Amino acid sequence: MTTPDTVPAASAPVLYTGIVLYSTVDPEAAAMLVADGLIAWTGPEDSAAVLFPEAERVDATGCLLTPGFVDAAATADGSALDPADDAAAAASGIVLRLPGPTGERDGMRVIAPVTESADFLDLTISGTPLALGSGGVPEAADPWEWLRGATRRPPAEQRISDRAAFLAATRGGRRLAGDRHPGDLRTGQPATFVVWEPWDLTVQSKATGVDSWSTDPRSRTPLLPDLDQGSPRALRTIVDGRIVHDLLGQGRG
Repeated sequence: MTTPDTVPAASAPVLYTGIVLYSTVDPEAAAMLVADGLIAWTGPEDSAAVLFPEAERVDATGCLLTPGFVDAAATADGSALDPADDAAAAASGIVLRLPGPTGERDGMRVIAPVTESADFLDLTISGTPLALGSGGVPEAADPWEWLRGATRRPPAEQRISDRAAFLAATRGGRRLAGDRHPGDLRTGQPATFVVWEPWDLTVQSKATGVDSWSTDPRSRTPLLPDLDQGSPRALRTIVDGRIVHDLLGQGRG
C-alpha cells in the first residue's frame, strides 16, 4: 500500500506549440498537450495559452509531429532483439521494434523495402495489410528509406503513395503487434510520437495516376516530409509520454 510520501509525483503537462500535426481529426492544430502519458488536447496555439497556462511549453515551431515508425522486421531471422540498438532506433524515430522475418505474418505482409522488391500497389489494391521494416540490415536503419523503397524505387506501376507507405511503416507495425492504432495523432491516445525538424512538407504522390492531393487543411490529408529532399531528423522521440531521444533539449543546431 502506498502512502502520500511514496506516490511518485506526476510529471507536469507539456504543451508543444508552433507545430504541424499529423492528424486527420484536427489537421489545423498548432499545439498539442501531453499529460499523464496521453495526448490530452490538440488545437489552436492561442487557445492553448489560455487553457493551459501552467503547462511546460516546448517551442517546436515548424516541426512536424507524427506517430513513430515501427520496425516490423527488426531481425531478419526472428532472433531476439539487442536492447543496445534501442537508442539508435529511437534516434531514427522508431518507437517499436518487432523481431521476425519478412513475408506473411499474422494475416499481414511484412516487407523490407530497402532490400526486397514487392508488388506494392497490387498488394494494396487486393486489401492486403502491409507492414514495413529494416530486415535487420544496417543500410535500412533510416525508416524514411522504407518509404522511398515503396514509393520511388519500384516500377512506376507498382508504386504506392507516400501516405500509404507511411501508414504501412507506422500503423502497419502497430497492428502487427496487436494495437489498433488509427494511424495519426489524436486526443486520448498514448503519447507515443516523434517531433521532426522543420522540413518541406507535401502531399505529393509518386503513385501512378496520382499527381498530388489537395493541400487544403479541409481535405484532412496530413502533410509529410518531401521524400525527394532527404530525411528529416528526429528531434524528440516520445514513448508513452517518456522521452527516449532528445535533441530539442539540446538546441537544433
